[in-house]
Amino acid sequence: MQIALIYGGRSVEHDWSIAIYNNFARVLNNGRDTDISPAFIYYVSRGGDLLRLALDGNRLPTHDEFTDHAKRHPLTSLAHLLKSDGSFVFSLLQGQDGEDGQIQAIAQFHDIPGSFGDKTAAMLTSNKYLQGIIANYVCSELTPIPTVHICQNNLEAGIGEALRHLAGPCVLKPNTLGGSFLTECTNGLTEFSLRSYAERVARYDSSFLVQERIIGTEYTCGVLIDHEAVAALPVARINNPSGFLGYDRKTIKGGYSVDLHDLEDALQSRIASISTHIAREFNIHTFGRLDFIVDQQRRIHFFELNLVPGLTDGAIFPKMLTEAGFDLCHLIRLAASNEIAQRQREETRKIETSSVRVPWR
Repeated sequence: MQIALIYGGRSVEHDWSIAIYNNFARVLNNGRDTDISPAFIYYVSRGGDLLRLALDGNRLPTHDEFTDHAKRHPLTSLAHLLKSDGSFVFSLLQGQDGEDGQIQAIAQFHDIPGSFGDKTAAMLTSNKYLQGIIANYVCSELTPIPTVHICQNNLEAGIGEALRHLAGPCVLKPNTLGGSFLTECTNGLTEFSLRSYAERVARYDSSFLVQERIIGTEYTCGVLIDHEAVAALPVARINNPSGFLGYDRKTIKGGYSVDLHDLEDALQSRIASISTHIAREFNIHTFGRLDFIVDQQRRIHFFELNLVPGLTDGAIFPKMLTEAGFDLCHLIRLAASNEIAQRQREETRKIETSSVRVPWR
């Protein structure tokens, strides 16, 4: 199976996407999976330039090696190149361009096979406010986190609502950015603090969330989709001495640790069941990771669903895969198998609907 990898993107998670690509290059170069043959690499720079390299059977280069030899193309040619190259595309794009529906819409419109998934699912999961509403609606086992959504173009009303309905410790987070970028906690809200935060976020996001801070333990659960079956990977507990897993903690070595063992069976089962339920409702393509916090009353609160979780060597999702007996190559094969099945279903749907005639009125 010939594959293409695409990574980078115009996102605050750009550097993480590069790190994910470098890890995939290492795994595939050292692997024994002769059925997976990388043929093309695509990279979208921070500024929106497109770089492409045909491998011709060579080993996957590191990112720095790739940029030295790749050819530059206009970003507008991306769909044409992906289509004409004809390989299954495994996307390592995160955040903007990768998880917000843009690449998914391009792939669906141009009929490009890949791991992209459905554009509607991507657009919903890129919006923390909307995905939270949906997750809490479809899963009655969850306890919603009191939240106010503040839009930059309606700041006065949003700030007023937050001050009326939320008191005490709160968390402020951009609505569409990943990696906990610009996520902050505060002991109390003031009009000045909310205006100041809105100003810091404005250049990156058109809205942000103000949420009651839940004191508890964070858990995360990966899911794998194999055609119609949704299975939970081992649940992980996040051990964070600071009590708040923000951007700084996520990006420094030793900022937190992850425990995949010695978790209470009943709690694991609840989180796994909730995760598979939400993943099914959101129509996830092949894999994802869901984040929760459990308070002292054992109530489970939903944080977010990540369509393309971190896939670096030290990231949580690969640890879950390993614990379940899988690896990144399995992820690629599974995504390709799901795509074949999805395309077969879509072809059947097109044939059946093409025979339907709606009479003119």
